[in-house]
Amino acid sequence: MSSGSDQLLAEYLGVLPATPEAMALRQLVEIGVSVVTADEGSLLVVDQDGRNLRFAMTVGASEQTLLGQRVPIGSGITGLAAATRQVHVGAPVYRDVAQTERLSEGPESVIAAPMMLADTVIGVMTAVTFQKGRVFTAKETDLYARFSGLAGLLVEQTRLLKVRKGDVAQVQGLGEATRLEQEILGCLQRIAANRPSALGPLAQILGGIEAIMSRG
Repeated sequence: MSSGSDQLLAEYLGVLPATPEAMALRQLVEIGVSVVTADEGSLLVVDQDGRNLRFAMTVGASEQTLLGQRVPIGSGITGLAAATRQVHVGAPVYRDVAQTERLSEGPESVIAAPMMLADTVIGVMTAVTFQKGRVFTAKETDLYARFSGLAGLLVEQTRLLKVRKGDVAQVQGLGEATRLEQEILGCLQRIAANRPSALGPLAQILGGIEAIMSRG
């Protein structure tokens, strides 16, 4: 993970560098990209101005180009996902960011799934394919949205841990523990039904989260 990515994740999500939380967050993007057979995937965070998203992490060759760049909320598929709090899929056009040669040729399809903290959008996870004629299916789109949901839960659990340590001032918008348990179980059940091959890596991630929480 690049130092620029570390800084953005710490600043916007409270996920510190070289922690199990940071590694688990990247693994969620990596596994999600692999499960839907995408070429690249990114995690964008809502900027402090509340009007833009910023690329905080990309799994793939475009990371150094995209890292830190802004996408207006409400603009394009990725911006619409943040504005509407709904998953969007289609052919993206990156007019607002500098591009690699590959991106300038035009991705064939993108999934943009909002990442939620309770009722607040804190970011968007995207998956991109460059394969000619390839379109993400409804099943793949739904499955990737589950990974985005798990990423949001990971961030929420990280903030809950801060509450346990008395760092209440840094925490906003935390949900109820019972609701979180139901969401986690629902995500795992849907992933198990749609793509059982992802359960092994997910078990490792959840084990890491359990270890994180035990520190509290």
